[in-house]
Amino acid sequence: MNYYIDRKRMGIAEIFSGMHPIFSPSNDMSAKETVRLMCEQSFRTRARIASGINRAIRRLTHDSTVDVGDYLNDDIKNLSENPVRADNLNDLLPFMKWLEELHRVNSLAVERSQYSLNDAANYMEKAAGELLRSCSTNMMWQNISIVQEDGGLYLNLTERFWGKAALFFPDVSSSFEGTFPLVGMLFCIEAEHTDAGFEFSFVVNVEFGTDDMELRALQDRNWVRLTFRCGKPELQLTLFDYGKYLHDFGKCGHSFIEDWCSEAIHKEQSLGSVSMTEKEQALLPLAKILRVTYQMADVDAIIEKGSSPSQIAIPDKVLELLGNRYRFSLYENLFKESGQEELYGILKNAVEAWGDDDVETVGSELWHFAGSLREKERMDSLRVFYDRLIKEMLACTSEFEGVSRIYGTYSEAEEKMRAIIEPVMIENGFSGDYPHYRRRRGKKGEYVSVLTSNINKRTVNGVLTYYFSLSAAQKKLERRGSRKAPEYFAAGMPFDLTTAEDCSYVFDGKTKYAELGGAYDDESAEINIDIFEGISGEEATADTANELLRFADVAFQAFSGRAMPRWYRKKRRRASVRYQNEITASGTFIRFLPLGLYLSALLMGVYVVGNRFFDVSRYIPIDDTRTALVLSVLAGLTVTVVCTVLRMRSLRRHIWRY
Repeated sequence: MNYYIDRKRMGIAEIFSGMHPIFSPSNDMSAKETVRLMCEQSFRTRARIASGINRAIRRLTHDSTVDVGDYLNDDIKNLSENPVRADNLNDLLPFMKWLEELHRVNSLAVERSQYSLNDAANYMEKAAGELLRSCSTNMMWQNISIVQEDGGLYLNLTERFWGKAALFFPDVSSSFEGTFPLVGMLFCIEAEHTDAGFEFSFVVNVEFGTDDMELRALQDRNWVRLTFRCGKPELQLTLFDYGKYLHDFGKCGHSFIEDWCSEAIHKEQSLGSVSMTEKEQALLPLAKILRVTYQMADVDAIIEKGSSPSQIAIPDKVLELLGNRYRFSLYENLFKESGQEELYGILKNAVEAWGDDDVETVGSELWHFAGSLREKERMDSLRVFYDRLIKEMLACTSEFEGVSRIYGTYSEAEEKMRAIIEPVMIENGFSGDYPHYRRRRGKKGEYVSVLTSNINKRTVNGVLTYYFSLSAAQKKLERRGSRKAPEYFAAGMPFDLTTAEDCSYVFDGKTKYAELGGAYDDESAEINIDIFEGISGEEATADTANELLRFADVAFQAFSGRAMPRWYRKKRRRASVRYQNEITASGTFIRFLPLGLYLSALLMGVYVVGNRFFDVSRYIPIDDTRTALVLSVLAGLTVTVVCTVLRMRSLRRHIWRY
C-alpha cells in the first residue's frame, strides 16, 4: 500500500507553526510577503521572532535524540551556525521558501491520504466509515489501544462523555512481530481498499513521557507501524447518557449548555448523524449556533475597536444551518415560552438574511445575538430559558444506558469528596445534596457548589486524577407568599433550586460570585483513583482532597463580610489569572463618575442660589462664577477618584468580583 504521511516532516512543520501563526500552513502569503511583513514589525517583535526561529533550529540540529538532517537544506544548516538577529530578518527569504515548500508537500500528502481513506470508508458500513474518517481528522494524538481478539484486532478509542467506540478488523493477516495490547498515541491511519479487501497501517507512539508531541514526532524511538490486511471493519459502539454525567458533575446553566453542545457536536463529527437520536438531531443546529455565539461573546473584549461584526469569521457549517428555515421554526416555542422573543427575533433575522444571500447581515445578526445573550446572562434574565433548554437536553440523552468505566471512577472520587465536604457544610447550616449546598440568612441566599473539572489526567500506570474546585455565591432574595410561610426566590427561581453555578455568569450588582481552588488559583483539590485496582503494581499517589476544606473556610469568612485570609491573598497575587478580570480601575472610575457629576452640580447650584440672597465670597474665598465652576468640577472628580481607590482596595481584600 501507499504511505503518504511523513511523520518527521509533519513534526518539523508543527515546531515552527507552534512559534507564531505566521509560520503555520494557514498563512496564505508568499515567502517574500511574509519576510517583508516581519521586517516591518517593531524591534521587540522582530527580536521575539528571531529568538523563536533560532530556538526551533537548535532543536532540529543539536538534539541528539532526533535525526532530521535529510530534511534540512544548506540554508537551514547555515542558520544553526549563524543565528538570526532582529536586524537581519531580510536574510530569512531562503528559510521561508523552504518552510513554504514543506507546508505544500505536507498538505498534498494529507489530501492524498484522506482521499485514499475516504475511498476505503465508502466500502464500509456508514457508521464505521464515519468513525474512520474522524480518526484521520479529529483523533490525531489521542490515546488508543489495539488488542488482539476473536481472530482480529480491536482499535479502542478514548472514551468521551457521549460514549466509547471501537473498530473491529476481522480476519487479520499481518507480519507484525510486536506484542499486544498495543497502547499509545495514534499519529495517523493510512487505508486502502482493493479487490482483495482492506489494508491498513497505523502509526502509534508507545511512549508515555513529558516530551511534547512535536519532539516525539521527530524521534526514532518508541514508534510502531502496524500494517495488516483484513475484512470489512465493523463499529462497536456504546453510548452514554452524557446529559446525566454532566449534570452529576455539578454543571448548571451556561456551563452545562456549553459542555453539552461540545459533546453533541463532537459525537456527530465522529460518528455522523446515524448515532444521534431524533431529539439530539433536532437540537443539534441550535447547539452549533450557541457554541459559536458563546465563542463570539468570549472574544468580544479583545476585538479591535472599529472592527465590524461582519469581519468575524463564521464557520461555513454554521452558515449552512441557517439555510433551513423550518428547522429553526421548531425552536420558536422554546424561546417564546421562556420569554425570550427578542433573542429568537435576532436569530430569525439571521436566517432570513442567509436566505437573501446577505452574508454581511448574517454576521452582524449573529454578533448581535451573541452580545444579547451575554448581556441577558449578566442581568440574570436567562434563568427560565436555560432551565427549559437543559430539560430538553437531558431528555435527548436519557435513553442511553451504557456504563462508563471513567464515570465509574468519578463516582468513586465523588463519594470520597462527599464524605469530606458534606459534614462541614451541614455543620455550618447548609442544606442540599452533593455537589450543591445552600443556606438562607436574612434576605440573602448563600450557595456553595463543588465543581469537578471535565479534564482529568491519566498516567501510564492507570492512576486517574480528578480535579475539584469550589464555587461560592451570595444573592439577594425576593420574599413572596404569606407572612406565616413565606417563600424565597432568586431571580424568579425558587431558593431551593438555585445553585452557586447559576450565578457564575451573572453581573447584576446584587450577585456575588467566586471560584476558589480552580483555574484562578492555579490549584485544585485532587483525588487519585487506580482504575486497574492495583494491577499496575503501584499504589495511587496521595491525593489532596482535604485542600478543598481550606477553600470552604475562605468562603464562609466571605459570607460574613470578612476579608480573605493572608495566605489566600498571597495565593491570589501569585495566580496567573486574576479573578477580578472584569473589574478594572477605569471601569470602576466610570461607575462612580455620575456621583462626582451630581456632587459638582449640587455644589454649583448651592453657589448660584446662595449668591442671590447673600454675598458668598464673605464666607468662601471665591471671586467669580468661573472659579466656582472649576472648583465644583475638581471636587466632583476628587470624590470619584477617592471612591475608585477605596473600591479597588476593597476588591483586593475580598474574593468577590463585585
